[in-house]
Amino acid sequence: MQWMDMLRGIAVLLVVVLHGADIPYLNGNGVEQWAEVNRYLEPFRMPLLMFLSGMLLPRSLAKPLPLYAWGKFAAIVWPLVLWGLLFGLFIYHGGFDHPAFWRSGGDYLWFLTALIFCYALGILLKPVVHHRAGLVGAALGVFLVMLLLRHFGEINLSIASRTLYNGAFFFLGAACVRVVPRWVKAPSLVVIALALIAAAISAAGVDHRDLRTGTLFAVPGSVIGIAVAVWLASRTPTGSVLRFLAWIGRSSIVVYILHFPAAVLTHRTMVALGADPVTHTIACTAAGLVVSVTAVALRPRTRWLYVFPGSSRIQGRIAERTNATVRRAG
Repeated sequence: MQWMDMLRGIAVLLVVVLHGADIPYLNGNGVEQWAEVNRYLEPFRMPLLMFLSGMLLPRSLAKPLPLYAWGKFAAIVWPLVLWGLLFGLFIYHGGFDHPAFWRSGGDYLWFLTALIFCYALGILLKPVVHHRAGLVGAALGVFLVMLLLRHFGEINLSIASRTLYNGAFFFLGAACVRVVPRWVKAPSLVVIALALIAAAISAAGVDHRDLRTGTLFAVPGSVIGIAVAVWLASRTPTGSVLRFLAWIGRSSIVVYILHFPAAVLTHRTMVALGADPVTHTIACTAAGLVVSVTAVALRPRTRWLYVFPGSSRIQGRIAERTNATVRRAG
């Protein structure tokens, strides 16, 4: 569905805007008002990306296990390893061998680490992937593990916490595959009421991180916001804006991978130039957007940067062997 690609495009571009503002802000060169806007959006960005990724899980798991595993290795593990090496060696402030780099799951690349965890867990959940109750139970179970670990002081906002919290939205998305077609037909008044509730929770969370992310208190606002976003996106008229955002959404991993290094390098340039906070923030945001969108345009010529080289050929061989095994078994 094109509107799903559009939503994915919006979510990943919001991540670019977040980092474009946060990188200078967290280093004392940002704009408070811009950072505040990003806090309003925090309950929705990553949960929406994970929810949309989770909606693809049932279709992925319909493939034979070897094809499923190879597809995730080629499109997620490979770019994580490649870009983790490049970022760690040439850009990360602490160096590739810094313990914090590994504890964080590759710094900004933690999202790919979280996806790997979710798709690996998805294999174990294959028997219940077509049963909504089982997937909702999986989402609740992931939340429960996170809350227990937080209670006993084992995790806070680390890679484990981020993975477990956002991973729950992944499995919620998988559980809602059959619900979404009915939800998008909901009455407008219901959606307006939910949008007001989501806006109120978002506003309350600006000064309270526990209402934005990482806790059970943040979940209602995120879930309601996702529901409203899905309803609105399904009604977006076809046009150049929708097509552009959908184009971005189909290459969201490219945008996610490229924007952060571009913003970091621009930040260091702005520091060297002594730029004022507004110029600094605009430059980092613009660099992240321009570089990542350009990378999407160049993706057909640079496929190996995001998908394992020769992936299609290897996938074809795996499919042939899998089919041959099935025929012999039959």
